[in-house]
Formats: sequence, structure tokens, C-alpha cells
Amino acid sequence: MGMVVGGYGPLLEHLSRRFGVSLPVAGATISVHFAGALPGVFIAMRSFERLPARVTVMVATGVVSVGLAGIAIAFAWPAFLAAVFVVGLGFGMLVLGLNQLVAYSEGARRAALLNALNGAYSAGAVAGPILVATFAADHFSALYLFAALVWLALIPGAIGISGRMPVVVDLPLRPGVLVGIFICAFVLYVAVENGTGGWMTSHLESVGLNSNDAATVTSGFWLALVTGRLLITLVPAKVGEATIVLAGSAAATVALIVASIGAAAPWAYIVTGLALAPIFPTGIVWLAKLRPGDSRATSWLFPAASIGGVAGPGAIGIVIAQTSVAWAPAVLAVVALSMSAAFLIAARR
Repeated sequence: MGMVVGGYGPLLEHLSRRFGVSLPVAGATISVHFAGALPGVFIAMRSFERLPARVTVMVATGVVSVGLAGIAIAFAWPAFLAAVFVVGLGFGMLVLGLNQLVAYSEGARRAALLNALNGAYSAGAVAGPILVATFAADHFSALYLFAALVWLALIPGAIGISGRMPVVVDLPLRPGVLVGIFICAFVLYVAVENGTGGWMTSHLESVGLNSNDAATVTSGFWLALVTGRLLITLVPAKVGEATIVLAGSAAATVALIVASIGAAAPWAYIVTGLALAPIFPTGIVWLAKLRPGDSRATSWLFPAASIGGVAGPGAIGIVIAQTSVAWAPAVLAVVALSMSAAFLIAARR
């Protein structure tokens, strides 16, 4: 999953030449993918309540395979976008499903495993652009047909998944107050993560780094997310999920404040990536333990993540546009502080 999503960025120039569209139009690919993911999340929320878990995972994996094959053979721009939407639909189902399956499993090290799972996604997002840069120019269709076959081969692996998601059927469909607090915190988290990744390059250039160095530090931020999620697997199980999330939130807030100091900014952004790394997967397990009998509670966190990814960076961009890019770390620190406050309220409840 990480390879596919990470490959969209460097794929845009190839798409512009292949389909004869402008670069901004080609950029719609990413929006179409996430537009497909949102209904996929809601479909999975309902299907996991009614069907064995393996069914949804197998269907979603097949959907992604069909979408990737569609990308490979697309002959026109609308057909390509339709195939990307299908890929996004399957991704939305799997993002919810795979995280939920680990969060509600019986393992004592669920938080560590979920961090490793999300770390694998982040690692794929680093590797995807390399594959696209190497093969897409001359072997576009072959690359995506091969990817479709790989996804098809993964389907039998889901047969070993047993059981269903725990759901309390007599609870109302709307989330309660506690879940609402987590939803707000997750919207803010995704806004911080994507806002930092999106604005740090421009901010670093404004404090004197050249474009190549700023891009290298930005890659370092994403690699720090991978590293942090893998390192958290070494934390003893006796350390609670709330402690990890609150410590990461506080550290990210402080690091973003330090990033306002020009000379310290590159290192501060790397620390921000390490601090943010465990928040998303560990937060899912935290809420799962607070609501152990109802997977519907944590299901709401995934639409929240989608909303945060779309609305958060846009809102941050509007604020920065009214000031200057030099204020980017301060604006991000305010959002991170709000996230920390939301998680603290959740912990006190």
C-alpha cells in the first residue's frame, strides 16, 4: 500500500506525457485516490459488522488488484482516474480493516505490532518513488500489471484470518463523547503530520537551505516516521498507550517550536517525525482498550484521518498565507498543542 501511494508523486510527470494533460490536472490523481478511500472506509465499517473479517480483507485486496490492472491498461485520462478511484476504494477498506484487526486482536503487544505495521506502510512510501522513477518511463503498463498480480497473489493469505470484529449492536451508530474527543485529536494529528511534510521544505528554503538540502531534510522527516514506528516496538509492554501518545504529542509540539529557530530547524523537523511516529497506531490501540467490546468506536478514527488529511493542510496554508512561510513552524506548533490538549482530555476521561 505504501509503495502505491508513495509512487503517485513522481508519477505525475509521466502521466502528463502519457495522457497529454497538464501537471496540475495530473495532480488530481492523489485527490481521486483519497476520494475513493473515504467511501471504502464507510463500506468496511459496515461489512466488518456483518461478515467474517477475512471476507472484507479478501474483497478489498481483489478490488485493489482490479484497480491496478485498470491503471495499467487505461487508454484515456477518464479511464485512468476511474481505475485510481477503484484502487482508493480498496485502500480505504484495508486501511480500516488491517489496523482494526491488529487493534482488536488478542496479542499482548498490539501497540508494538500496529506501529510495525504502519512502519511497513511508511517504508513502502519511501520505496515507491524509487520504483516509479526506475521503471515508469519505459515500462508503465508492465509495472502496474506486475503490481496487480502481486496483490492478486496476496488474497489467499487472508484465509488464515479468523473471527469477527467485536460490535455492540444495541449502541447508537453515532460516536460518543470519548470517541468524539479522539476524532478531534486524530484530525489534528493528521493535520500536523501532513502540514509539516508539506510546508517544511518551503520553510527550510526561507531560512537559507538550498532546494536539494531542504528536500533531503523533508525525506529525513518521513524516514523518521518509519524509524520511530519501528523503534516503538522495543518499548516494554508495561508502558501504557496513553503515556506513549501524550509523550509523543508533547515532544512534537516542543520540536516544532524549536523549528522556528532557523539554525535548529532541520534537526527539529527530524525530531518532530520521530515524536509523531507512534501517535496514530498507538492511539488506535489506546481507544480499542478503552472500548474493548466495540470496534465501531475506533472505526470513526479513519474517516477523521481522511478529513484531517484534506482539511488540515489547507487550513494551515490559509493561515500561513495571511502571515508568511517563516511562521509555518509556529502555526504547526499551535495545531500540535491543540492535539496534545485533546489527547490529555481523553486521558483524564
